Amino acid sequence: MRVLVGYATAKGATRGIAERIATGLEQAGHTVDSRELSAVTSVGAYDVLVLGSAIHNGQWLPDAADALERLGPDLRGRAVWAYSVSSVGASSSLLSPRVARYLRRVTPEPKAVQALRASAADVRGHRFFAGTIAPGDWPGVGRIVFRLMGGHYGDARDWADIDEWVATVRAESDDDVR
Repeated sequence: MRVLVGYATAKGATRGIAERIATGLEQAGHTVDSRELSAVTSVGAYDVLVLGSAIHNGQWLPDAADALERLGPDLRGRAVWAYSVSSVGASSSLLSPRVARYLRRVTPEPKAVQALRASAADVRGHRFFAGTIAPGDWPGVGRIVFRLMGGHYGDARDWADIDEWVATVRAESDDDVR
């Protein structure tokens, strides 16, 4: 099975997650291409798409949203898995536990993922992963808000959670091939 792991990254954390996803799928025997979404011109050669983006201001990066719009007709009927990388993931967070619990309950899927679901693509799932934040990543006011929300700088990527999600993608995709 041929898989595209497409991503849009701002500081590199999303690229790191994309590389981990690609490695997990390759270890299962799949042929995998990992590429920035801005460089993807066609998805016709792929059986499964795993698409993700960093989140800024609650939304996928413009490169990712633009790629989905550009590739829209080619996504029809394709199995698609989506992931978003922000300060709060499904299992880890760069914010305080109390703030993270609240945000997990109230944060909607990014508009790009909602549009993907509304298209003719066969969206199999979407997952939030926590990323990384360094002191210089947010502007002055953003740093203050980040600290008020109990934020801490560093790498909050939960590699075990990512690997479990990849195992789900692999299992369900393998079922499609059988």
